[in-house]
Amino acid sequence: MLALWQDLKHGVRALKGNPGYATVAILTLALGIGANTAIFSVINALFLHPPGIPHPERLVAVRVKYDKLGLSSIIVSAPDFAQVRDHKDVFDAAAISLETDIGLMTESGPQRLLGAQVSWQWFEVFGAKPLLGRTFVPEEDQPKANQEVVLAYDAWKRWFGGDTGVVGRTVELGEQPYKIIGVMPAEFQWPNHVDLWKPLGLPPSEYEPNNRYDENYFAVARTRPDVSYARAAAFIRVLTDQDIQHDPSGKYAQNSGWGMFLVPLADFAFGRVQTPLRVLFGAVALVLLIACANITGLLLARASGRTKEFAIRTAMGAPPWTLIRQTLAESLVLAGTGAAVGLVLAQFGIRGLLALAPEDLAAGANISIDGFVMLFTTVIAIFAALVFGSIPAWQAAHTDPNRTLKETATAVTSGRARLRFRSVLVAGELALALVLLAGAGLLLKSLSRLGEVNPGFRPQGVMTAVLALSETRYNRSEKQIAFFRSVLENLAHAPGVSAAGAGFPLPFSGNNATASFEIEDRPRLPDDPGPHGSVAYVSPGYFQTLGIPLLKGRYFTDQDRKGTQPVAVVDENMAEQYWPNQEAIGKRLRRSSADPWSTVVGVVGHIRFSQLVGEEQSTEGVQSSAKGTYYFAMYQTLAPFGFLIARTPADPANLSAAVQEAVRAADPTQPVHDFKAMNARIQSSLGPQRFVVTLLGFFSGMAVLLAAVGLYGVLSSMVAQRTNEIGIRIVLGAAPAEVLFLVITRGMNMVGAGLAAGVLAALVLSQLIRSLLYGVESTDPLVYLGVAVVLAMVALLACYIPARRALRVDPMVALRYE
Repeated sequence: MLALWQDLKHGVRALKGNPGYATVAILTLALGIGANTAIFSVINALFLHPPGIPHPERLVAVRVKYDKLGLSSIIVSAPDFAQVRDHKDVFDAAAISLETDIGLMTESGPQRLLGAQVSWQWFEVFGAKPLLGRTFVPEEDQPKANQEVVLAYDAWKRWFGGDTGVVGRTVELGEQPYKIIGVMPAEFQWPNHVDLWKPLGLPPSEYEPNNRYDENYFAVARTRPDVSYARAAAFIRVLTDQDIQHDPSGKYAQNSGWGMFLVPLADFAFGRVQTPLRVLFGAVALVLLIACANITGLLLARASGRTKEFAIRTAMGAPPWTLIRQTLAESLVLAGTGAAVGLVLAQFGIRGLLALAPEDLAAGANISIDGFVMLFTTVIAIFAALVFGSIPAWQAAHTDPNRTLKETATAVTSGRARLRFRSVLVAGELALALVLLAGAGLLLKSLSRLGEVNPGFRPQGVMTAVLALSETRYNRSEKQIAFFRSVLENLAHAPGVSAAGAGFPLPFSGNNATASFEIEDRPRLPDDPGPHGSVAYVSPGYFQTLGIPLLKGRYFTDQDRKGTQPVAVVDENMAEQYWPNQEAIGKRLRRSSADPWSTVVGVVGHIRFSQLVGEEQSTEGVQSSAKGTYYFAMYQTLAPFGFLIARTPADPANLSAAVQEAVRAADPTQPVHDFKAMNARIQSSLGPQRFVVTLLGFFSGMAVLLAAVGLYGVLSSMVAQRTNEIGIRIVLGAAPAEVLFLVITRGMNMVGAGLAAGVLAALVLSQLIRSLLYGVESTDPLVYLGVAVVLAMVALLACYIPARRALRVDPMVALRYE
């Protein structure tokens, strides 16, 4: 340990003696280590060790699928949840939640709180303890007894100023009194950034078997410590088989391909960014390798000047291990300092990542540098030290003192050998940089193709907003419909508004709804699960405001109200699926036997609802993009919540005030929120793609810069070593162009080798990002040609600067060089 301490102090003195070299090396390492630390911090916080959640590997989301209905992963019903909750031999705890909006009247006007109605074990599932007070007990999770709330940390700070005496206070939320019983710590944010939790209070009738296919709730469970994920998943499969065999509805479960399954909670919550993060983690690993190659080159260049020192120490009896140990100690000091600076850079990097991240990641993540991140940084710093320090250490230990001390030419030959090895390193750096550039180019081209996809409607000029009506004030459908009528009438006459409407759900809002339905005079075959599709409730003006084309029949009108013939509109996919080679208009459908028959009066175009390409994903789940949609007239049904939409020929941002005023005129106590242009909602759906393109482009630029610096360093060393030769060439009459050509040719030989190796590596590695590409092949020749040209131009600039220096060699100085 004493020898190691002496070696480390010697390494510190060596770096202090060459501050220029130390600064360049430390900053190079800090960039590579900082980038890796920042990306790992995100992965750690999302998938490995979420803050405030003990043993996150035991948390699972309970999901349902209907294979024959195109639903691959949706929320669950109360009976499904009850089965999981009651099997204590597999699950320690289970809970369900339902998001809700709650109005809060403040001095500045009505405000909206995002709440979650949860069953009483919600916090127990996550292992979360309150900062103040307590969480729910079973007696509070009952109908008409659920008048308690637990506050989120941010809401406690925002609305109550962090008052520790808030527990026990009664507040009015949504015109109903609620008692505050607890406050959760800042790190607990499940589900994403709610303001408060209140008991769900489901009646016993909700858990009856005939409600099995009425899915409304997000379910999460914690497995027992002795139960692995594989065992729990197998248990759910067995439970599904039993439910199918004892299906109280007959064979609906079997005919529809129904089944329950489990998903690790982290994968469920952040699965959209899992592949992009893996790609980025691979990218920053390549950046670190390039940085290590640069540091290796610097150490080899420095070792050329220390050849005689190593030879003298060897001649005086220093064993090879001592030289290896001292060289590696210097590398460890370098890596340790680079890691320390890298941690500082990582803090800024994390902020940048969150600023660029998709909304669901930025909202749901609590990312920080904890002990696991520190351990990771330490490990990669040691790894880096071994990578860039081992070769110089080996060469130092194998110095021949006799030849080195007797022959200067040997030192020159040794220097040239090191230069050749550095050339190989630079070619490798260029190859890795091309791999990153090619990946960024493919993803950028894919993103541009995604931006050209037609969603089926005209999003330009449309402003959207969300509102949820008070359950006490608007407890009847007549009141709800009257409110929406008043708001839309006010909005339609507002300056700058060309059309207005309302509905739920709204495209690209993160919400969707699907349901089975019946078709009049359509008998169900024995193995047929029956008609199924996405369902929406919309007002007159909804289709016109969004620009959804009418293909046949008519849109909804103000005459489609309660007391008149119920009507419906279907999209072209549904019309083709259920009335092929027929006329859908005039046909009748209904949600269930308790509903009246609605006559189809129009056929509209099919629209994308949550993703421009691929399967549709929403808060309800994942479904086929080909699934049709049927629309009911909002004024003929319930309307407790919805989206307001307004179109303008000008900037839609100018409509926010008009929407607020229209709501205030109808009810000054009603909050309206989440103002967002429809184009912005669509762009948000491209968040994961834009996230990975932006960061991969940044890391590619970093890699190209490091590779160019490495190339510059090698050519500068070559010019320095060949100063005598260059001087002789100039004296013998060599033209400046010939000298320039000599140096640039040497550099471009390295570039050519690096580009060739990089193209081959990129063709192989690009297969890893095929799932992220749309409208572009992973072998697109134009992308590879483009990035090769860009990299060659940067490399040419890096070659030109040392070549220009060679032209300034003074022949008289060069001839006296040795």
